[in-house]
Amino acid sequence: MKYLLNSHLELNRIKIFASILKINSSDLNNHFKGWSIAQHLYHCWLVEELTENYIRKKILNPKSINNVSVITYIRSFLLQLFFKLGYKVKAPKPTAIFPNTIDINQLNLDWENSRKSLDNLIIILHEMKLEKKGFFNHPAIGRLNLWLVLNFLEFHLIHHIKQIDKLITKIN
Repeated sequence: MKYLLNSHLELNRIKIFASILKINSSDLNNHFKGWSIAQHLYHCWLVEELTENYIRKKILNPKSINNVSVITYIRSFLLQLFFKLGYKVKAPKPTAIFPNTIDINQLNLDWENSRKSLDNLIIILHEMKLEKKGFFNHPAIGRLNLWLVLNFLEFHLIHHIKQIDKLITKIN
């Protein structure tokens, strides 16, 4: 990986998987009250996967890609502020559908492969000179460029890591 290897996004993924190594599969998949640890991780991976798939389709027609407005940056900041203040938002339905049991080791491998693919997409975006264009349409923020997408994915992952940390505390 060229861009994501030492990014906060990748380091946080590695760190959270290391923190759950000793937790058994039953505890990782326990969703008695809300999402399980495994479901939080699966959701984060799925968000990244669906985001990448959307971007790959969008860049097939680069002339249809608009610029990013200043308002988008403000919305991004406000969304992060709302989450930091404790507000919650229901996950979009496609990102909240989970298998009955999630194999954490397989998920980690899938996510590692997804990150390599995302890294490759970043290279393509730079080659196409699209990194500053609004190629991803976030439902709450609007059209996002590469920096805003990566910023959102990192913030989103950290948000779920905090929730996972609370679940780990309950297990221990």
